[in-house]
Amino acid sequence: MKLKQYFDIIDINEINRCIAEKQEEHLTLEFKTVNHPDYNNENKGFDKKNISKIISGFANSTGGIVIWGIEAKTNTEGQDVAKAKRPIKELTKFLNLLNRLEGQAVTPTVTGIEHKKIVISDDTGFIKSFIPQSDSAPHMANFSEKHYYKRSGDSFYQCEHYDIIDMISRKRSPRLKVSVRVIQKEMRHQSIYRWQVVVSVINEGTNIAKYPYLALNFSLGFVKDGFGIDGNKGTGLAYVRNNLNYQHNYSGGIDRPIFPSAMVDVDKFYIECPIDSNPPHLILDYIVTAEDCESSKGKLEINADEFQKHS
Repeated sequence: MKLKQYFDIIDINEINRCIAEKQEEHLTLEFKTVNHPDYNNENKGFDKKNISKIISGFANSTGGIVIWGIEAKTNTEGQDVAKAKRPIKELTKFLNLLNRLEGQAVTPTVTGIEHKKIVISDDTGFIKSFIPQSDSAPHMANFSEKHYYKRSGDSFYQCEHYDIIDMISRKRSPRLKVSVRVIQKEMRHQSIYRWQVVVSVINEGTNIAKYPYLALNFSLGFVKDGFGIDGNKGTGLAYVRNNLNYQHNYSGGIDRPIFPSAMVDVDKFYIECPIDSNPPHLILDYIVTAEDCESSKGKLEINADEFQKHS
């Protein structure tokens, strides 16, 4: 389940489960108690500091969820786990505080943050916050001594100089994504359907992807179309044979960069099935990278229902 999908389903039942099962904090989940509304001279900055640190840490990492109103304690194995519910009074005021401070808590601001109430009675309850991974990192925590934070395991840590340099370099790097789509179903020899798919690479980053490289492994039955992507044996990236662990390898030289926001259709593949059989189920494993770009491994699937839509 994706992080945002989990955030959307968190309710009082999920909170009860976290307590009962002693749910561990982890890379993308944090539990926090609040001082609101019982402030005094000693703790009045506590909530602001936590808000600032959490937004900075999650946004500078892979994103995350914080559930406000749950106490976490370290167990005998050294893991921080959910221990008890500590419902927040004057819940609407704390929600307003979160909404007001999120724009002030970090520099630059983070877009896409969400806060939602989980009410149990009379403006008392919990708040769940979703902080997405940011494309504008690094983000400085303005209310936590203007430090930069990242998430590691179940805790936040103050960034070293090299962490900040790394985030800046990633920000200026290309970011490549692989996609596969069904383009055609045609009848062959009166008793066979040929299903065709196209594999593409999209640059979602802010810099040109130079010397892009793509390696593919298809599930059984899918073969490369000998006529290429253009019907004349051409491919979007040059077909090469330099990785024996993958069936199909493609590379782009200086003459085949992938520009920001551009999509390159790399090649076409097909599978042939008897007319009276079910549509295929495609599984595609891939590696994609480029100069000054992190190598990314992944898996894509198209199930029979998706193929059927192209009948």
